[in-house]
Amino acid sequence: MLTYSLQLADRYDGMVIATIPDLPEAMAMGRDIDEACDEARRVLETTLESYAAEGRPFPLPSLCGRLTVSTDRFVSLQPA
Repeated sequence: MLTYSLQLADRYDGMVIATIPDLPEAMAMGRDIDEACDEARRVLETTLESYAAEGRPFPLPSLCGRLTVSTDRFVSLQPA
């Protein structure tokens, strides 16, 4: 299972933004924290699919925060 730190921020309109610092291109949004976290998992998987399709190694997860997002879709692949 790959687990990355997740950061949440409130937006001016009440939406919640979720970002994965180790994957700068991975950003999700939801109406509340739960929805933002669910979307972040989907974005994590899509971003890692992109990395795999391009032959790029996955960045090492830094796990610097309290919140995390994980996927087990890439268990056979290892981070860089």
